[in-house]
Amino acid sequence: MTTPSLNENVLTWTFENYATIASAFSGLITCALIIYIYQRSGSVFFLRDLIWKFFGGTTEFENKTYERNRKELREIEHYRFEFNIPAQSLQHTELVEAWISKNDYSHRDISKVKNYIDWKNFKTIRFKEKLFSKNAERLLIILLGLFMLIISIALPLTSIDYLMVSLKNAPNTPSFYLSQNNAKFKILSDTVLTISDCRSSDSLQKFILPNLSEKNLDSICSVFLDPKYNDYIERGLKAQRGFLFFITTLSIFIVIYALIRLHRLTLARSLHDRSKLENQLYFPF
Repeated sequence: MTTPSLNENVLTWTFENYATIASAFSGLITCALIIYIYQRSGSVFFLRDLIWKFFGGTTEFENKTYERNRKELREIEHYRFEFNIPAQSLQHTELVEAWISKNDYSHRDISKVKNYIDWKNFKTIRFKEKLFSKNAERLLIILLGLFMLIISIALPLTSIDYLMVSLKNAPNTPSFYLSQNNAKFKILSDTVLTISDCRSSDSLQKFILPNLSEKNLDSICSVFLDPKYNDYIERGLKAQRGFLFFITTLSIFIVIYALIRLHRLTLARSLHDRSKLENQLYFPF
């Protein structure tokens, strides 16, 4: 019996893990899609119809009244999903259509600013003016600036070959940065502590700081002599880069979200101001 080669083992391992990850990811995508449809349409009657039909049930009623009610529910669900408007009955849809037509809005714009509209009473649809106030806009701009700053800091750090660490037995000692060959006490500094500096006390003097004694430096030097040092740095850098990549990715999503909210806030204010101006023109007194 022959032993499988390294290449065969690697390929088999890679394929099996890829299949597992792809399967899990597909399941998450399916769940996210159903949740999105439910949040937008307010129901999943179409899915219930498919399940009922799959098990042999009929989706139509013989009773004309029941069938009319069933079609009305599906029509409302389709309307909510298509236009992203939370109507609860066909009467609501008619009131919404009349309001959109009266104010010369587009369904696309109303779909975008749905959360800025009060849908409690479809006879008197109004904008939630507090949600698109100047304070809300300033908050979004601050959020946008903050996470753009995080991206500008975290993204370049993913390519740095220094691992940020601290001494476990010296909590008051400031954090420092280790690479495969040396240590830094300031990430942007050109001054580095090498193994050759660790060979004499005189060489260590220039690295002594108020919170960094020679004893602390000796502890750092002893780390260089650990036979597993390079492996530790390599594993640590992978974890650090993964964390920074996660922070960067999360920040990018938040920036995109803030930009979308800022656009919709501006659009909601514009639609509100336009309708307010038109009402003043119709009723000047």
